[in-house]
Amino acid sequence: MRTFSAFLLVVVATILAPFVIATTWVTARVDDRQEYVDTVAPLAEDPAVRTVMADSASAAAVAALQQYVPIQLPAAVGEWAREAARTVVESPAFPDYWRETNTDLHDDVIAILEDPDASRSGYLTVDGSRVVALVLAELAGRGIPIAVLPRIPLQVPVVERAKIVDAGPAYRAAHGPARALPFLWAGMVAAAVLLASGWRGRIRTLGLAALGGALGAVVVMVAVGPLTDAAVDKAQTRDQDLVRVMLDTVLSSLSPYARGFLVAVPVGIVLVAGSLWRSSREQEPDPRVSWDQ
Repeated sequence: MRTFSAFLLVVVATILAPFVIATTWVTARVDDRQEYVDTVAPLAEDPAVRTVMADSASAAAVAALQQYVPIQLPAAVGEWAREAARTVVESPAFPDYWRETNTDLHDDVIAILEDPDASRSGYLTVDGSRVVALVLAELAGRGIPIAVLPRIPLQVPVVERAKIVDAGPAYRAAHGPARALPFLWAGMVAAAVLLASGWRGRIRTLGLAALGGALGAVVVMVAVGPLTDAAVDKAQTRDQDLVRVMLDTVLSSLSPYARGFLVAVPVGIVLVAGSLWRSSREQEPDPRVSWDQ
């Protein structure tokens, strides 16, 4: 009965393992602002991000010029604006700007998730106003009169606020219990080890639990791709390229995080093999026992 109970606890712990890995990743990489920003910071070099930001900024700059400048603009102003925008997003200052705007985006996401009364209207955005200002400054060098322009705002949409609001109840309900999952998993493994019979049984149980944790990591790694596709499809923003590359980057960080748990494979194999090993002394028959007895 003790052996069966230990086995059952290991099975339940194995089922919990993917959730434990995912929730610890959320706490470590998503909830933590600095970790999130560090994760998405390399996207400042990503061609898709640069293209979206450059196209949005050049379009906003041209629209502002057409609205506020009272003279005929050169026919090439659109191409000049696109060229200026490419210069801006390829400049050494762009990565710092990208980190700053994603810091604000992270704060907005967490605030919406934690607020049961958050507004559903509009989009979560990254602020591209500074990029527009730099594009206009570049155009000023070509003789375009920008002094008459007010500050031109630009918010590049990432995801509908309603999508984040809809995820809020599940986030708030699960956030507290999710933090307890690692302790629950560890408690189950400890209980299984204590219930196992003999030192061999305990070592074997611990090894099986380690292998179960590794199996959970494999499940998480396999699920990352479909989860990313589903998240992008659900987002449905005008700039699908931007949301895809951001979600790809954030969710893809789950794979290497889960891969770290695969260290449990050799540990589990050694423990299970060790529990099955018999020394030569243990394998020899007791010489005191004879057929004559």
